[in-house]
Amino acid sequence: MKKDRRKLSASMTDLAKIPVMRTTFQHTVLTASCSCMLLLGSLGAQGQSTFQNLGFENTTLTVIVVNDFGPVYTTNATLPGWAWSPRGTFGFGDPNTTVSLNGLALDAPAVTLHGSTPSRPAFQGSYMVFLQGGSTAGGLVTGNTNGASVFQTGQIPVTARSLTYLGNAALHVSFKGQSLSPVPLNSTPTYTRWGIDISPHAGQSGELRFVVPWLATSMLDGIQFSSITIPEPSIMSLSILGLVLVAASTRTTNRR
Repeated sequence: MKKDRRKLSASMTDLAKIPVMRTTFQHTVLTASCSCMLLLGSLGAQGQSTFQNLGFENTTLTVIVVNDFGPVYTTNATLPGWAWSPRGTFGFGDPNTTVSLNGLALDAPAVTLHGSTPSRPAFQGSYMVFLQGGSTAGGLVTGNTNGASVFQTGQIPVTARSLTYLGNAALHVSFKGQSLSPVPLNSTPTYTRWGIDISPHAGQSGELRFVVPWLATSMLDGIQFSSITIPEPSIMSLSILGLVLVAASTRTTNRR
């Protein structure tokens, strides 16, 4: 009888160990599964690059002393996420990492960042980019008739159906070297909101570029991707586009 009790006691001890072993095994499998999922997630995140600083609000300002006897100062600004052409800061600071703040070119093409002021408020937020395509004289002297541009490489959201931006003119917009077609959506006294059907490129990665051509200028701000589809051009939109093109043509004629 004692032997049977010992056997029964031993059996109960073994049974008591089984849930512990099962729990440990499940914990190990769960930990391994979570680790694999985190690893795959991190790899997937590294393979995707989304566009950033689309409103040009993210910047670092650097004050530079131009003349100690004045003293005279100038300010440069960074454009994180963006590259630009041509590169230049009117002779002050590093043109490869900064652009001039509130700078105006006389003839040559230039890319500058402009802060909101009472006389020239930003379209949205505190900053906007000014693309200056260059004048006739600037093009003849420098040989640069390619205008001015800002661009960056990233991934268009999978759910994106449209791309909108705020500007004074219909800029030349391209993605992966393929030309896109902006249409005017609505207009204010200071800017027009432009829209582009981006749905054919949703989920794709490539270079997004905004170009103002030679002999033209435009502010650029408020770039956004949206899941809302761009409507077909209306009569009002076509009228706005016609007025913009006429104004640009008149300005070009006057310069010449």
